[in-house]
Amino acid sequence: MAESHNEYMRNFENILEPGKEPVMTKEYNPLLAFKLNNILDPQELKSHVLRGEKMQQLIYHYAQKHNCPPKRMEQQVRDILDEIGLDRNLAIIRWCGIAITAIGKRICKGIYVNKASMDHIKQGLGKNPVLYLPSHRSYMDFILMSYICFHYDIEIPGIAAGMDFHSMFAMGTMLRKTGAFFMRRSFSNDELYWDVFREYMYALVGVYHIGVEFFIEGTRSRNFKSLVPKVGLLSMALLPFFSGEVSDITIVPVSVSYERVLEEQLFVYELLGVPKPKESTKGFFKALKIIDERFGKMYLDFGQPISVREFLGEQGTASRLKRSTLGAHLQKLNKMEIELVKNLATEIIYQQQRRIVITTFNLISLYFASQYYVDASVNIDEISRGIVSLRNMFEVLGAHMATDVNSIKHEIIETVEIHSNIVNFKQARLEFTQVPVDQLAQEIDVSRLKAHALTPQTMAVAVPSMALQLYINPCLFWLARPGYLIMAAMQLQKDQETSKRQGAVDGSYKETIGYLSKQVQKLDEIFKHEFIIASNNREIEEFEQNLKLLENYGVLDISKTGTITVKHNECSRSVLAALAPFLCLYYQLAVTLNKLSAESLEEFSSKTILVRVQKRIESMLLENSNNLHVHPYCLALDNLNIALHSLVQSSYLIRNRETGNFKLSGNKSLADLEMLLLELCNLMPFQQYCHNRIFSKL
Repeated sequence: MAESHNEYMRNFENILEPGKEPVMTKEYNPLLAFKLNNILDPQELKSHVLRGEKMQQLIYHYAQKHNCPPKRMEQQVRDILDEIGLDRNLAIIRWCGIAITAIGKRICKGIYVNKASMDHIKQGLGKNPVLYLPSHRSYMDFILMSYICFHYDIEIPGIAAGMDFHSMFAMGTMLRKTGAFFMRRSFSNDELYWDVFREYMYALVGVYHIGVEFFIEGTRSRNFKSLVPKVGLLSMALLPFFSGEVSDITIVPVSVSYERVLEEQLFVYELLGVPKPKESTKGFFKALKIIDERFGKMYLDFGQPISVREFLGEQGTASRLKRSTLGAHLQKLNKMEIELVKNLATEIIYQQQRRIVITTFNLISLYFASQYYVDASVNIDEISRGIVSLRNMFEVLGAHMATDVNSIKHEIIETVEIHSNIVNFKQARLEFTQVPVDQLAQEIDVSRLKAHALTPQTMAVAVPSMALQLYINPCLFWLARPGYLIMAAMQLQKDQETSKRQGAVDGSYKETIGYLSKQVQKLDEIFKHEFIIASNNREIEEFEQNLKLLENYGVLDISKTGTITVKHNECSRSVLAALAPFLCLYYQLAVTLNKLSAESLEEFSSKTILVRVQKRIESMLLENSNNLHVHPYCLALDNLNIALHSLVQSSYLIRNRETGNFKLSGNKSLADLEMLLLELCNLMPFQQYCHNRIFSKL
């Protein structure tokens, strides 16, 4: 296992290493994503869309609908295409690349690309359209893909970008000329725009040669873990396949990992409710102050290409004949096709996460949290041993690790220095870096916070703790289900002990395994929108692997009669430390919702809920009590919104489509869920998530 892991990581090469840097002045003869007889330029692509039979049908349809001349409608379509359409200027691309190299060498220790996976992608290019779908943690993701494609002589794909960038003075034009095409954040009420954009995407995939790049999560994940995939853009991109325009489409999942995310501090503030700053050219140049900071290593890996035709099977081509008879304005996916796209999107997210590189700081964060929650301080020797143990466990799970055990202490010192805004060594012990309260009071206008007006004291407690959790979150793809299994085992052990005191007879090994499997599925259902780990029928195999792992690490022991014993050690505490903040968050949200319902509020708005949760958590944190069920991460607005969505999808809540307000559902008892979450919180092997010594320093 170790040899294959080490061999895999040796495939990564640092393209910023002296002598290997991208040569932006080289002759550029890239491999085409899709080899076509007729190669269009960006202007010809727009003309192709405008003059196409489907667009002419749409122009006629909307001219009749709005009772206006077709020429006027055609001009509207032309204007929309000019707003959307990409362009290409090689000189601008070269200058941007030179700037990226200069900045990258200053702020990064390296940009590491898996050359073996890149070579594999290159071998398959040219046969059919290609969709590059990267994970999305930073705006840097936009830049990296184009930069790396140029370096490895692949045609730079057309990149979907939001209109926020389009409106930036000069920057919008520059992005367009490097291959960006623009889309409005929401256009559900503008049918004409929707149809024109769909036709442009159809042509970009079906008759253009460069490939298309977009982020299936729809937005940057501020919590550094995968979000529920958005299937709208993917559905549009696959329409040429469903209609038979192309025989297949290749999807390339791309995983981008950061030792330190450039927007880290901004994300922590936004999670607490600080409004997101508007994208602007002034803001861009202000952000260039990051050149004085250090962000460590960046990793980029390409997953196994997915053939849409093979993945969808016969169902993917079942409606082609029927679709050929529909008018252009009726060319939409049917319910069966949408479900197929959702399954495909889930697989893409799954493959992205499998290729994420776990860094040394991810492991430090996880180990430090597991010790901090039992009020234990750690020195560099203890951290080194803990990281080596965690690294071995992750390798067994199948993760790719960037930690070099042969220089472990040097790596720890280096990465802690990079993240000194979160943790630091003091008197040889690792501890949180405290944020001065007066600094927060000056930087943040609490009256503008999206939910509750948190005090600077609360934010000072929350900021380092939340930032640490962000670097634990990428590990949850690997740890969520082992964590569910440990929690299910703790529940069963407690129940078995109660039953034995009451004189119950023993069960069987098979019954215990069945119970554990059922409880893992139950927890999977509760947190399915929090941890995007659905694996398209791999659940049984993963359950067996996780059970074996926990038995081998001495966490679980199951007798022939089915009696289960949970023995907490560094393995179990590390796994549960990753999950505990989410358990607390869901529990505190359930408590708040039940209290709101008890106050006879028939419906409650999202803001009311968020304000009440944050007020409750702030009060509990500042009380400085020994309450085990509160973690600063419970203040994270993005995660509270994800949890609300999950409760709606699981039928604990109902959301009014007109008002957006929530109310308790009669289908499932939120009170029962609160009791289940409380039971699990009480079973956690931790003392407290926020210690008294933090408050004494504020």
